[in-house]
Amino acid sequence: MFIKFFRSVGLTADVMYLLGFASIAASIATWARAKSTGDAAHAERFGIFVGLWAPTFMALGNAIASSKIDDKV
Repeated sequence: MFIKFFRSVGLTADVMYLLGFASIAASIATWARAKSTGDAAHAERFGIFVGLWAPTFMALGNAIASSKIDDKV
């Protein structure tokens, strides 16, 4: 259901993979910035939270890619 919706709005597996890698980069940037803020513990936890988005985007990318294969079969 969600995969069909994602495909209908034009999201491809490549876009999801790109979002996953962007999430990793944003997590690293947030963590690096945490050193200069007053509340470093909160910023580090937010960096970890953003980093946890990556597996979700990768899994959605895999689901979209496998749904395309299922459509061809």
